Parts: sequence; structure tokens; C-alpha cells
Amino acid sequence: MDGEQAARWAAAQEGVPVGADLVAAALRQLEFLAAVDRRRWLYEGPLLDRAIRRYKSCWLPLLAKHTQAPVVDGPLVVPLDCEWIWHCHRLNPVQYIRDCKKLYARILNNDNVESSTRTKSKIESEKVWNELYPEEPFELEYTSSETTMDVDAGATEGISYDLVSAVKRQSSFYYQVGTPTMHDKRFLVEALARYKGFLYLIKMNQEKGLQRFRVPTYDVDLMWHTHQLHPVTYCKDMLKLLGKVLEHDDTDADRSEGKKLDVGFTETTEQFESTFGVRYWKAGCMYRGNMPSPVTSTPQIFNAEVGSDICKNQQDLNVLKITFVELYLQIVDIKNLPPAVPKENVYVRFAKNQSDMFISDGGRLDISTVTGKNTGAGLQCEPTGELILTVMVDQASKKPEPIGKVSIPLQDLTGPDSKLAFERWAELKAHGGHATSPPVSLRVAASATVPSSAQKVFSMVRTEPFSLKSCLLPHYNKDQKMGSWTRFIYDCGTEVIRLQIREHKVKKTTACHRELVGVLKSTKQQLQLAEFKENKWTLKKSKLSISDSTDGSTLEVKGDNQLIKLYGGRKLEYERKCCKCHSEDASAVTAVKFTAEHPYGKAVALLDTESQLIMVNEDDFLLPWITISFLFMDADSKGGANLVTSAVVQKAAVSGSDTAMVSETETLGARRAAVAPAQCGTCSTAFGDDKIMAGCKADHASSGVCGEAVASGKNGDAESAGCGSGCGAKCGPIVVDDSKDDNVKSGGCGSGCGGGCGSAGACGTLFKASTMAGEGQTKSGGCGSGCGGGCGGEGGCGLLLNSNAKGDQGQAKSAGCGSGCGSGCSNVMVTEGSKMSDAKSGGCGSGCGGGCGGGGGCAALLKSSTMAGQGLTKSAGCGSGCGGGCSGGMLIEGSKTTQAKSGGCGSGCGGGCGGGMVIEGSKTTQAKSGGCGSGCGGGCGSGMVIEGSKTSQAKSGGCGSGCGGGCGGGCGNGGMVIEGSKSSYARSGGCGGGGCSGGCGNGIIFNASTKAGDEGHSMSGGCGSGCGGGCGAGCGGAAFNA
Repeated sequence: MDGEQAARWAAAQEGVPVGADLVAAALRQLEFLAAVDRRRWLYEGPLLDRAIRRYKSCWLPLLAKHTQAPVVDGPLVVPLDCEWIWHCHRLNPVQYIRDCKKLYARILNNDNVESSTRTKSKIESEKVWNELYPEEPFELEYTSSETTMDVDAGATEGISYDLVSAVKRQSSFYYQVGTPTMHDKRFLVEALARYKGFLYLIKMNQEKGLQRFRVPTYDVDLMWHTHQLHPVTYCKDMLKLLGKVLEHDDTDADRSEGKKLDVGFTETTEQFESTFGVRYWKAGCMYRGNMPSPVTSTPQIFNAEVGSDICKNQQDLNVLKITFVELYLQIVDIKNLPPAVPKENVYVRFAKNQSDMFISDGGRLDISTVTGKNTGAGLQCEPTGELILTVMVDQASKKPEPIGKVSIPLQDLTGPDSKLAFERWAELKAHGGHATSPPVSLRVAASATVPSSAQKVFSMVRTEPFSLKSCLLPHYNKDQKMGSWTRFIYDCGTEVIRLQIREHKVKKTTACHRELVGVLKSTKQQLQLAEFKENKWTLKKSKLSISDSTDGSTLEVKGDNQLIKLYGGRKLEYERKCCKCHSEDASAVTAVKFTAEHPYGKAVALLDTESQLIMVNEDDFLLPWITISFLFMDADSKGGANLVTSAVVQKAAVSGSDTAMVSETETLGARRAAVAPAQCGTCSTAFGDDKIMAGCKADHASSGVCGEAVASGKNGDAESAGCGSGCGAKCGPIVVDDSKDDNVKSGGCGSGCGGGCGSAGACGTLFKASTMAGEGQTKSGGCGSGCGGGCGGEGGCGLLLNSNAKGDQGQAKSAGCGSGCGSGCSNVMVTEGSKMSDAKSGGCGSGCGGGCGGGGGCAALLKSSTMAGQGLTKSAGCGSGCGGGCSGGMLIEGSKTTQAKSGGCGSGCGGGCGGGMVIEGSKTTQAKSGGCGSGCGGGCGSGMVIEGSKTSQAKSGGCGSGCGGGCGGGCGNGGMVIEGSKSSYARSGGCGGGGCSGGCGNGIIFNASTKAGDEGHSMSGGCGSGCGGGCGAGCGGAAFNA
């Protein structure tokens, strides 16, 4: 804001007349709109028609009497239905003034009138009403009986304005403004200042003789509405400012590009920012999209305002409470650049200085004055720490180079003394030789919503009993589900609770008693959560019971003055707003809570049965929803009672035995970006509550589910599915390939994905390869080339690989954690059905966090069913770098003579090196060692060597020779070398060339299947060249087949 712009802003604040306290009145308006929204029968239908008749024939005549001479001591209370019609009538001020003067020769003002939502003292007003209109109740309710009232023909015919259409246009306004941010007084004070600036623009255009359609943001529009609700004051203020009453045109609703509303908003933005030097786009006041489709048109009626605590006496699950803010960030300008730096080559990278549940590696922002486009970034983040802005310069033949950086504390935006927005110059701390005098400075505009509680996202992980019988006898199908546990995992591998159904016979009867028990991870306390009685489940320690529903929902969970219904698909707050093309809707179940405050329902939780994720918006409903989701999945998985069509019913189950070890066969990360606004991968439409898109029209930057399926290819095709460059969270797509040879598919982030690729976790992908006769096929899951740091950063990166090869050898699949995976990361199952020399590896890739060690259940189940082959290998356990207790691999052998097997650390291994496994199927005198090779540093091992050859071959797994310096302690070369050849082959698994940074780690598999006569082949696994810094600590998760 330069001097001239500052003068205009001051003129707007001082010179635009507003004769009412709009901030306090706006809060009252929001309270009133919420009350109307609880009575949606006033939006349409016969009760709306009746309310309009009551307004014309009862309220306006009564108001006319009261404005002449008070009819009650104190303010006159207006019935809520009449107030709603009066509200919509006043929002066309020109029409309202015309109608009032026609009927009553003056403007009927709101002085000395009180809303029914603001007072409980209605006795006098109700008494006067009943005296004047004895056949008409004072309050019109949903259950009110229809009566024929005497209608004052003059009062009704004197108003020609279409009030039904006016009500329809205003019925969605509360959805746009009924947010916590709009209720914040600091935000409303700034909204009033922006409203004055908006009126100043209209005055400027009028003085220049320009006819311009100015479009307000929703904070400005809230203030404009509030001003109009004081009709006499509004009229006086507008006559003083403009010489006429400013009309409020709310008839345009088409937001399509190029239409009146779109063009008007773009022009308003440009004029506002050029006039005052402040940004018009702002967090918390932009269009939120269409209202979600309702689940019912019939409100639930409750006797009391507040129901009993739905989770009374429930245990504290010790889940970390996370808050977040919507942030809008724009780099407006830059100055004092060194002369040698072209301004057009400069851009800004933004990131956080500490870990964040919503963003990991930040992203890129262009500078508005350089590009000529009004672009910014809308994102979610925790309101803690600092934003780091780094100015970068693109160089033709070199990597982008930083010039300097500046940090901005988020407390400046979200703290109690903040205004939730600022725009200012920030001086950079120079980097390298780029110091200038004066220093380089950025013009930064930032705004934020008030902090809100983030929804909690959990993954369901089933741990099933493992029997040697099922391992040694592939056709052993004894049902073991009754002995299994289901763990609920939060925050990248943190277990909160585990659940199990137990069954025992009742004494002296043949009946079986079933109950659902849970064990808290933090305290080891056992809870009885539900029991099965009278062919239905009842939740214990609460007044809730589960039963069938008959109104379109699948189930009902009832409590005192509260009702929760389960609906198939994503509903209300979870609804995809862009289109109806989402297949994931069929696998979703939404819990909708009905209370006196939300008679039409509020979505409080979601279960995705396909991904086995649950999301919960209210802490009080966390444990009940965990319980209900488990019962839902348990019934559905047994193929009998499907909760989509019927209640949870009892199913027979056979208790498992011979429990030797636990293998986790299902996992999915709790995705951070589940709470974030997203973009539809089907139609590319952005959606999400209060989504702020960066820039207008084609320059929107959005994040979310971009993945789509790709299936194609005959020879030499390369396909990439997922996010294009710059895409944010939830990158992972599905790639399905049914091709012949030399096809390469990459799933995940396409090349050039920014740091946001990792923020959601869930980079893991499903790959299915069905090949016939080809060789050299490669499938890669995770981030494609060029992915920035932070591609991992979350549990549940594991992949499910399923390969069915008919006649080939040497197929290799790898499943495990991507880079940076946290504790509890593995949990992968690899199943193969091929003939010879198939090797599978499951578990944590290198760089798995500390949770991988300590016996932390990293083991994966590997099952191979072969026909006549040799050298079959199974491996379970952690990859490289696993801590103490991580090993515990399983050895299964089927060979003839003199075989020696060793699992664990080889000689010379450093602490925590173990977990290796060696399996051989050969004839004579073979010696194998698993673990660290000689000279390996601590934590390096967990190598595996498998051989199926004839004589005198020695292999070592661990750090191969030639590992770069970064391969040192903790590098974790969980490489696997498989050989099926004759002689002179050397394989090394470990770190690649110098491009790998320290701790880079490789959860890699090498499979070499060569023919007679080929010699001297060497394979090396590790980080490919060009992996960014974030690639470290577990870059793996790829499979190489040569």
C-alpha cells in the first residue's frame, strides 16, 4: 500500500457513513439464520406459503401500529417465520421501501423490535398477537395444523414482490457464512472495513460515470445484508453517500466462466487491489460451493434442547487433539533484487519449520507482479511454528539457487492479538553471495481462518493368528477370524486400541454369548464395548442401541434426545461436491447425528469399507464409531449380514488354533489429507469446505485425489498415472497393466511433483501385472522421478503385489514402506503362484522408523505356492536399519542334504543389524550368511541371500562393496539378491552411487535370471540419481526385474 492507496483506504473508513453497529448486528443475524436453518420447512412448501400470508396480513400491520405507538412495554418480539420473510423482503431495499410507502406511507423500521431468538420474554408480544389474531398461533411450527385465517386483501395485494423466489435465493446464504470464522469478532471488524472499501469503489465509479457490476466476497456481503436489515438507516446512509438507495441484486447465480458474476468478481478484485493496495481474496470469506444434498426433508423432533452425552463414561483414547487453519498465501511483489538476477526467473518456495500434519515440503508460489496474474495458494496447516519463504532463481543449466529466506510466525496470523490477516514487506536473510544493500524484500499477503479441530483419521489393521499348518499346507482353510485382533492406527502407525469378538458358551445351555472387547494401547486396560443380545448388538457404557432403519438409512443408533443414522455413501459434509461419478461413494458409510441443534442431521463420522479408513469429526463419538465400524466390517466380511441392507447380526465363527505368530495382512495409512480440501480426479473440480483456490479461472491451484486408472500398452509403452506436476496430497493412483513386454508403468506422482506429494501419505499404489511371455517388466509404486522430499512421512505405505506368471522365471515383487515411513510400517502380503525361482520380500523398506524395531510387529506374511521349482524364498521382518528385536524371520526349507541356515546378524554385524534370513534349496556344501557383510556399520544389515545353484557359491547380503559414504551407520541396505545362474555372477544390494544422501536406505529387490553363456552381470540397488534430500530414510519400495 503506497501513500496514495493508504489515503484512499483512510477516506473509505472515515467517509463512508454506516449509522448502525454492524459487527454486533451481524452476530445477531448469524444466530437468526441458524435458527431458520433448523426450520427448513420455511425454505419451501405449504408452510412457507403460510408464513408469507402471516407476514403480509399479521406482522406488517402489527409492526405499523408499533412504529406509530408502542403496543408493548419494551421491544416487540417478531415470530420467527414472519421475521424470516421480513428478512428476505428487506434484502431488496428498493422494493421494500416502495412496498412500505405504498401500504403505510413510510418505511417500517426495525427499531424497538426483537427477534424471537434473542429473548425468552414473549408474553406481552404473544398476548397482543392473540388479541389481534385469535385463530393464528404466535409461533408457526412444523407440526402446526392448517387453519383458514381471515386475510386482509389490501395488505396482501399491496406487495407485488415475489417473496417465494426471494426466500429461495437466500436459503443457501447461511451455508456460506455459518462458519466459526464468520462468528469471530476480529474477522467481522475487518469485514466492516472491507465493506466500507467496497462502497467506496461504487462511489468512485459513480463519480466517473461508470456502470460497473461489483461483486462482494461473503464477509463483505454479510455486512451488506446486515446494513440493509436496518432499512431506515441504510436508506439515509446511501442517500448521503450516493444520492440514491443502492440496490442489492441477488438474482445472478451463474458462476460459469465469462458470465456476469464471474466477470464482475474478477473486475472487482482488480479494482479493489489497485485502489487500496490490499488483497480482495481472503481466507474464510470465499465461495464454499453448493450446499450438500440433504439426507432427509423431515426434521427430527426432540423434547429437549440437549441430549445426554452420547459417549458418557467412555474411556479417554489419548488421541492427540490437532487443530488446523485454512491459510491463503500470496507473494505480491519483490524488490532490491541483485542486478544479475532476472526478475522473471524468480519464484518463492514455502514450507514449515516443523513437522505438520497437513503439509510436508510446502510448494511453489509465483510473484504476482512478475507474472501479471493474481495467484496465491490456499492450504491447510497447523497454526504453530513458522512459515519459511525461500526466494529461488531458475538457472538455465543449473539447479535453482536460493537467494535468501524469511520466516513468518503463524502466531502473527492466528494468535489472539492478530487480525487473522496481514500484508507487509519482509526482508530476506541473504543466502551465499546474494547479500544486497538494501536487502531483498518480499511483499507478503496472508490470511487465515480461526483454528478448528481437525477430524481424526484411523486405519483398521487386522492381525490374524498364524498357523504352521496354514503355511505348510496351502489348502488349510480353517477359519481363524475369531482369534484375530483389529487394531485402529492413528498418526502414522500409532495404535490407539485393538478390538476382538469373543465367544463362549453359556453354562447349562447350548447358546453362545458374544461380546466385543477392546484393549487400550496406552494403559492396556480391557473394555467391554458391546454385546450381542436378542439378535442385535448393544453398545455398553452408553445408552445406545443398534437397530434397523426404515427411512432410507441402513441403521439407527439411538440415545436420549439424540439419534445417529448410518447412510450408504458420502453424505453432507463428506459429500463430493463436484459430480456424482465417484466409485468410492459405494464403499462409504456416513454416520449422521440428529439433535435439536441439527434436526436435519450433521455428518460426524465416515467409514470407507474398501480402504478400511474411518474418519471422526467429534471426539465424543470416537469410541462408539470405532465400535460400530468394527461390527460393520466384521459382519460384511463374513459374507452374510451386510450392514448396508440390514443390522449387524450374529454369524457363526470357528476359533483358530496353533497360534504361532501374528502376521498383519491388511494395512492402510491414516491419510493426513483426508481433512484437506481436495480436487476431483474424475472431473478436476475443486471442492472442500471453504476451499480457497489460488487465483481465478485457469490458475487455480488445488490439491487432492487426482489419481486415475491407466490400462494400456503393447510394446515399449510408458504410462504415468496420478498427479500432474504441482499436485498436492493424496497422489497415489491405480495402475493396471496387461501387456506383453518391455512395458514400464509408474504410479504415484508424475515427474515434477512438488513437495506436497508426501503430505497425505498414501503414496502406496496397487499394482497388478499379468504377463504371458515377456521378460524385463518393471512396476514401480510410489513417487515417480523428481518427487520432492517428504514422499513418505506416514505409515501405511505398504503395497499389495499380486503376480501370476505362466511360463517365466525370475519375477520379483517388492512390498513395503516408501521413504520416511514411520513405525509400524510394514504389514504387507505378497502372494505368488509361479513355477521357479520366485522371490518375495515383505516388510519395512530401509529407513523405517524406530517403531520397526523392538519386536514391533514388522513381520509380513509371505506365501508361495509352486509346482516343481527350487529355490523358493520367503522373508519376513524388517528391512535394514531395524532396531533390536526386529528379527524373527521364519525358515521353511525343502531340500535334501547338508544345508545350513542362519537368521539374524552375520559376523561383525553392528547393534540391531539382525533380522536376516537365509533359505536354500540345493544339493551340496553350500554355506550362506544373512545379515551384515564384513565391515558393515551398525544397523546396516538385514541382507538376504538366496541361491539355487550347484557348487561352491558364496553370497553375502548387507552392505555391498562400493557403498558410498552415505551408506554408513543406519543406512540399511535391505537388499535382496536372487540368483539362478551358473557361474561368476556378483550381486550387491545397497546404496547406489554418490547421489544417495546419508540414510538413504533401499528396500529393493534384485532378481537376475539369466541364460546359459551370460556372465559378468552385476546389479546394484539404491537410490537412483537425482533423488532429492527427502528421499533419505527409506527411499525404497521399488522392484527391479532384470
